[in-house]
Formats: sequence, structure tokens, C-alpha cells
Amino acid sequence: MAEFDVNQDESVYYDAGYWNDFEATQQMFSRRIAGGMPGPWFHDFFERRGRPFARGLFLNCGNGWVEREMVAAGVVGEAVGIDYSEALLEEARREARTGGLAVTYHQMNVNTAAFPPGPFDLVVNYAAAHHIAMIDRVFRQICRLLPEDGCFLSFDYVGPHRNQYSSVAWERAWALNRELPPGLQQSMEYPNVPIMVQVDPTEAVHSELIVETLHRYFHVERFVPLGGAIAYPILTHNDRLFACEDRAEQAAVVDTVLRADEEFLAEHPDSTLFAYVVATPNKDVLERPALLAEWEQEEHDREARARANGGAYYPHTALQDAYDRLVTEGVVSAQLRAQVADLQGQLDALRGDPAVSLLTRVRESEAFGVVRRNPFLRQVYERLTH
Repeated sequence: MAEFDVNQDESVYYDAGYWNDFEATQQMFSRRIAGGMPGPWFHDFFERRGRPFARGLFLNCGNGWVEREMVAAGVVGEAVGIDYSEALLEEARREARTGGLAVTYHQMNVNTAAFPPGPFDLVVNYAAAHHIAMIDRVFRQICRLLPEDGCFLSFDYVGPHRNQYSSVAWERAWALNRELPPGLQQSMEYPNVPIMVQVDPTEAVHSELIVETLHRYFHVERFVPLGGAIAYPILTHNDRLFACEDRAEQAAVVDTVLRADEEFLAEHPDSTLFAYVVATPNKDVLERPALLAEWEQEEHDREARARANGGAYYPHTALQDAYDRLVTEGVVSAQLRAQVADLQGQLDALRGDPAVSLLTRVRESEAFGVVRRNPFLRQVYERLTH
């Protein structure tokens, strides 16, 4: 696999400042998923199930907080976490030991490796699948792994690839942002794909394929759109809003943005950036080898094209092209300004040189006419100035 299939730098994860760090956003999730029932994000799922799972597999588990929380709550008796980052897994192991929890961990690249041996009656994807390149391969493995009455629980970003938001959503978010108090507005920088690939090559790599691929291999029992098309770009990493000491003003802004987000989702039901999903495996599709071969070839061809194109998968959107041109022009402008400053410094240094200063005074004096008319003096002057 190419180097962009995994992220070699785990330091980009677990930064603060996401939209779900606001309590109002968490309450919105709870309202949409469980009708406002208090409790963690998986509470409604467990209540509907009515009994615990025996053993769960947790995809791209990172520092392990999700599986530890679910084991501690009695949702699953034993958990197995997988992740590429050994540093995050070490942290997860320490925390599990400290809590005396039945959790084990395996270091692996989910794109290429086989899952740890089962059995598993639960697989959990919490903000993990949007980092997976080989999305068809992985979801097919999960379908095979789970028994017919097993569950796939997903809470993830399912929006546009590399966060390339639609022009309709971006314009609405841009307009709303300008209506907020000036000191609490977002900078609203459209995501730049080359920068995203450099920072984290897995970020939203195939987020737009998650729902489609889920329907290939699973019976979707619950699909809850959580929105985000307007609220996510305005609230996430809005440093000024998070730093606001007037909590009443902060809460009012967050509430305004979330209400606008809900209105946009009602107008554009397919615009959701995040979704909560409960599904069971569709074993019938595994008995269709021709279709499976077609999907496998489709994925192979897609990844091969990306390898040949530096990790880029799709043609640019109009917004992406426009933003990339602005970024390029800004870089060129900065380079030109640096060159001008450098030349100005060289010129100032020359002007400070005694010989140059003398020649400049000679040229500007009335005596310079004598120099130009005298062949010998003119020859001396030209040698000094070239």
C-alpha cells in the first residue's frame, strides 16, 4: 500500500476545539439519537438491545476511550481494539490496566491486515471509517466476521471527501458566520486538499463512500443524520468562540448556529456531515462472487489511480480550484515581497559603501559634465561603475 493509507503522526488526533466539545452539540446528538434521553452516545443503542454483547471489535481505536467506556458501562463484556499507532495503543493499554477492564489491543493497518481472531458479536466504528482507504475491503471483512444477529454500530463523519463542502452549504455557512458578533466569527478557510494530505493523509479519505458501502454489506436498521453542514465549519476550531469568557454570549452563538444547521438539514436531507448508524450483516451479498469481484476491482483501480496521482482521488470542485488559486497567488506574492525586500537591503548596503557614495555624489554634481567630456576621466568612471 502507498504511504497515504495510514497516518504516521498521531499527534494530530485528540486536539480540542471540535463542534461536539460544546455541550449544546452533545445535547443535539442526544435529542436526535435518543429523543433527549440522558447518557453517553451509545446509551439508546444499549437500551434498545436490552442485553450486553459478549465481545466487541473497535476499529482504529486510538487511545481507547470508546471501548473502555462501553466495557465499563456493561454494554460489552470484552473488547478488542485495533489501531496503527503503537504510541496510542500503549496509552490505551495503560488505561485499561489501570481500570481493570477486559480490553486487549493489536497494532495493525486496517487497510491490509486481517482482523484479530473472533468471535465478535459487535463491531464499533467511532470516527474511524472516514480514515480508511480500503473501505470496501474492510466493510466486507466486518460483514463476514459478524454473525447474522451481530451488530455494527457507527458514529462517524460521512460528508464530502477531504471536507470539500458543497457550494450551497459553504455559502450558507459563510453568510451566517458574517452575522455573528465580529469577535466570535470563524476564519472560514475552505479546506485545502494538498495541506490536508500533508497533515493527515487519511483524513476524510473516503468519507463520501461510507454510507454507500454500508448499504452494500449491511441491513441498516437505524440511520440518524446528525447534520453539521453549517455548524461544523463555523464551530470547529473557532478559537475565539471557545475562548469567549462570556458564557451566555458563547451559548447564544452556538445555539444560533445549531438552529441554522437544523434548518439547513431539513431543507437538504442529504447534506448531513455526520451520522449515527445501527446495522446488521447482509450475508446474502457474500454469495455473489461476480459482484464482489467487481467491487474489489473498482477499489483496486481507484487506489492505483491515487498512487499515481500523489494521493488525489477526484477532480477538483469549483470551490477547491478557486481556493487553490488564491493560496498559490498568496504564496507567489509573499515570495515576490521577500525578493523585493532582499533587493532593497542590497541596494541600501551599496548606498552605504564609501566608493559608491562618492561616485553617486560625482554623478549628481555639476562637475559630472567635465567627467563625461574628458575621455580619460570617463573611462575611469565607467570602469568603477561596471
